[in-house]
Amino acid sequence: MYSTNVVDDVYDCAQPALCSVSMRIGKSGGIPLYVQIRERLRAELDEMESDAPIPSEPDLEKKFNVSRITIRRAIEDLAAEGLLIRKQGRGTFVQRRKFTHELSGISSWTEQLKRLGFSPKTAHRKVRIEPAPSHLTETLRLSPDERVACFERVRLAAREPISHMINYVPMRLLPGFSVRQFSGESLYEFLEHEFGLAPAVSIDTVGARTASDEEADALHIEPKAPVLIVRRVSYLEDGTPLELAIVVSRGDRYEYQVSLEDRSRRVRVPELFQAALAGQKVDR
Repeated sequence: MYSTNVVDDVYDCAQPALCSVSMRIGKSGGIPLYVQIRERLRAELDEMESDAPIPSEPDLEKKFNVSRITIRRAIEDLAAEGLLIRKQGRGTFVQRRKFTHELSGISSWTEQLKRLGFSPKTAHRKVRIEPAPSHLTETLRLSPDERVACFERVRLAAREPISHMINYVPMRLLPGFSVRQFSGESLYEFLEHEFGLAPAVSIDTVGARTASDEEADALHIEPKAPVLIVRRVSYLEDGTPLELAIVVSRGDRYEYQVSLEDRSRRVRVPELFQAALAGQKVDR
């Protein structure tokens, strides 16, 4: 029979991250036990690595001095939220909630992560000036001898690599640019502040594939793990191509959300957008 008093955290289980919090489970405060345990586990999951195992149900049962049914209900709630995943015959593992990137307007990766409450960081920053690769000339309307500035970065959220990003910007739009100039987090902020350049239209193409060995190493995932890939072409107000961005994001940590409108209420597509799709400049 289980005690009706407060349960002290004295049980030493196999997963220290879930056994070291000073919070106690109260059995007489009116809050269901499974809710207390669920919230206790939720707080601790933030300190654990993705794919790390949590203690077994018997371990948690002993730790909290509650029934197996109570432990199971707490775990099921967290699994339903996408924070835990059960693997048949192996146990229950941490699964980070995905970052949701809304495709309803133009915004940078940095802006999106800040809206979600994170302080995005950059690792492995590489900035270089190089002849335009052949696959860029048509998209960015470049002549064969033009050069581009290439910004290659690994983007982090909560200290975890989420996306590998490469942005190409024509050098003719960046007079006087030096590779040492860019040291911030947001490329869009840098382009607007230093050169007065801001995207008026962006066209994103989203796909899925498996990670290359280089991408897997950069994102700390297994080779051939699923990734999302976004190809973005941005245009200035006059229809001039501003950048081509290729963003590869972890499929287990990132997702895209598209906002749709009722067709009967949709406004006429702006002339600028039509021109961008057609690869033409807009006469103003």
